[in-house]
Amino acid sequence: MNKIFIFFIAFFLLGGAKDKAALKKEIINFDEKIREYYVSLPEDTSKPFPIIINFHGFLSHAMDQQGFSQMDNYAHQNGIGVIYPEGVKRSWNVGKAILNDENDIGFVNALIDSVSLKYNIDSNRIYACGFSNGGTFSYELICGLSNKIAAFGSVGGNFSINENRLCNIDREIPLIHIHGTRDRLQKYNHSDGDFLSTIESVNYWAKYNQLDIKVVENMEDIHKKEGTTVEKHTYSKNNSNTQVIHFKVVKGGHLWLGSPIADWLTLRIFFGRNNHEINSSKELVDFFLEAEGFPEIQFSTAALKFLQKQVY
Repeated sequence: MNKIFIFFIAFFLLGGAKDKAALKKEIINFDEKIREYYVSLPEDTSKPFPIIINFHGFLSHAMDQQGFSQMDNYAHQNGIGVIYPEGVKRSWNVGKAILNDENDIGFVNALIDSVSLKYNIDSNRIYACGFSNGGTFSYELICGLSNKIAAFGSVGGNFSINENRLCNIDREIPLIHIHGTRDRLQKYNHSDGDFLSTIESVNYWAKYNQLDIKVVENMEDIHKKEGTTVEKHTYSKNNSNTQVIHFKVVKGGHLWLGSPIADWLTLRIFFGRNNHEINSSKELVDFFLEAEGFPEIQFSTAALKFLQKQVY
């Protein structure tokens, strides 16, 4: 099935996936455009609180992503705010622009500056994640804003192949990636020419972080009728708290896995099977909480050379 057609189906199906939790719409003027984002605050804002910036998928909306991911439920329980930015033409520039050639990294930089002035945000605990095109954009932010964003996450979005990408990183990068092996849009096992595979994306950053210990855990299969199972792959090393974690959802589809919205029959027909052994939002929140803030370890020149010379 044509990718563009599937993306249009996604737009219409997810158009009603909105949570009724209070969102505050805000705007900034960036690059002579009015850019929008929505803020969902935790109950206690009297002390500095972390934020997660959660990016919607291609042809979706910020409010759709809030309803689809239902991240507020888990974030607020842990004193975390969530920000849902709106992409131009319902997309994010990941170097292989379909509709969007905007300076989206610059927009996110300006967004962080704006909300940091308005709210009592812990500047050491700003995190980014997203779904599909938004997950791929979160990977872009590793290279573009690792000075402001402490850790990164992706659901159903792989690292894009971009020979013009500039990466200036001098620290370890905590990363979590959740992906179904039967994702037809962002391939799990092989590159499609525009994006690395999921395995390549995860291994890329595990190697960059010099993580030489890998542990695979088969999670208990409680919901057997779903026809999906989960493997948790944890990459780590001695003398460092930095991890790359990958949830491999065997036979899972192109979904915000674990979301009740992803159980809709229409979504299952077009995008594949859901899984309730995990909840993507909970796993992301838990990962960011454990990451705490910016890793203390600075990298050597050799590690930077690996990143710069890596062939995508």
